[in-house]
Amino acid sequence: MTTAPAPVRRPGVKLWRERLRRHQVRTWLLYLPLCTMSSSLALGAFEYRRGGYVEGVMSNLAVGVWLVAMAAAVSLAWRRRLPELVVLWAALVTLVLPIDPVAALIAFGSLMVRRLDRVTAALGVLVTAATGAATWRDSRGTTIDSSFWQFLRSNDKSATFAPLPWWVVALITVALVGVVAGMALLLRSRSSLTQVQLVVEEQRAAVDHLSDEVGRQAERERIAQEVHDALGHRLSLLSLHAGALEVTSEDNPRVAESAALVRANAQQSMADLRSLLAMLRQPDSPDVAAAVPSLDDVPALIDETVATGVNIVSTVQLEALARLDDTTSRSAFRIVQELLTNARRHAPGIGVRVAIRATPELGVEIVVGNHLPSHVPVDFRPGSGLDGIRNRVTALGGDFRCFVDGQRVFRVAVRLPWLWAAELGPVWTPGEGVTGGAVS
Repeated sequence: MTTAPAPVRRPGVKLWRERLRRHQVRTWLLYLPLCTMSSSLALGAFEYRRGGYVEGVMSNLAVGVWLVAMAAAVSLAWRRRLPELVVLWAALVTLVLPIDPVAALIAFGSLMVRRLDRVTAALGVLVTAATGAATWRDSRGTTIDSSFWQFLRSNDKSATFAPLPWWVVALITVALVGVVAGMALLLRSRSSLTQVQLVVEEQRAAVDHLSDEVGRQAERERIAQEVHDALGHRLSLLSLHAGALEVTSEDNPRVAESAALVRANAQQSMADLRSLLAMLRQPDSPDVAAAVPSLDDVPALIDETVATGVNIVSTVQLEALARLDDTTSRSAFRIVQELLTNARRHAPGIGVRVAIRATPELGVEIVVGNHLPSHVPVDFRPGSGLDGIRNRVTALGGDFRCFVDGQRVFRVAVRLPWLWAAELGPVWTPGEGVTGGAVS
């Protein structure tokens, strides 16, 4: 079985087809020459019928009518902006003057492509009447020179015929209007089909997006299950053994206190793990968002860190947190949490100074400093935790600094821009929601 080769389209034909898709180009390169030719033939036949035809010369009346016909043809340039007025004007001119109905039919077809209602029906009746009147006038001629439609009988210029009967005139009128209406409906259906195809493409894109989202959700579920299986059991065992150690160490208060602290932190870690797994499974859930800590929880975080034996001097100033963007507030909490964890891990037994200010004027400023242990060189390389903080701050459009000063104090300074909560907007009262304090 052989496949027929696809037809070869010449570049010139394709270029003209693209040009004629623009309505202004069609007006000047197609419709205006067509109206000019048809109006000239109609006026020539009119001159023959009235007996005033002189070869190569048009009477003053014919020139005036021809100018009006050209005005009707030129008005087709506004058939999209003022379709009803153009149809009305072209139909009335055709009804009153001895010109052809080409301009009126073109304007009516353009109107039908855009709307189908009572106004279009009324203008259709007017265009049909104008087309019938123009055809009737032309059919009164008895020769080919005086009637365009007499060519249906013969092409002999010397032959004389009777005027066309009324039913032939009606048939020609219905045929002309029917062809124009059929082409307009065809173009309208093609336009509707194009719109439907666009909707289908949009729906297909939406389905593809949903399919991708379902795939990502399945992957998040798998990761969440693996994390739960890997860490949940170990944290449960840690909490269980810490509780047992707390019970069996009643004679040693320091060990019992440390065991209680380990058990409390294990339980808190389990709660955090459940919150993170819920966020992984349903990141947009409002219940999950409420469970994620924010800047409101920073004082409690500092108290927990102090309970582990870390000496902290803190200054916390929080204003209008209810009107701060949730993402910024949660990110600031995670930054403080990571910095305190780093200080506790890499500088054990060394005091930490924390300064946190969050105001609409200043934004969110976080400064944490601690002395370096004696065995740590000044030119040490920051680890992945600080790199993660830097990336988080950069993503929020903030500033990040990390350095060691002349007194071997390791300092981290973070500034995040203040972003207003979308549902509240930039309206606040100075002093609203202020939290301050010092812990040592």
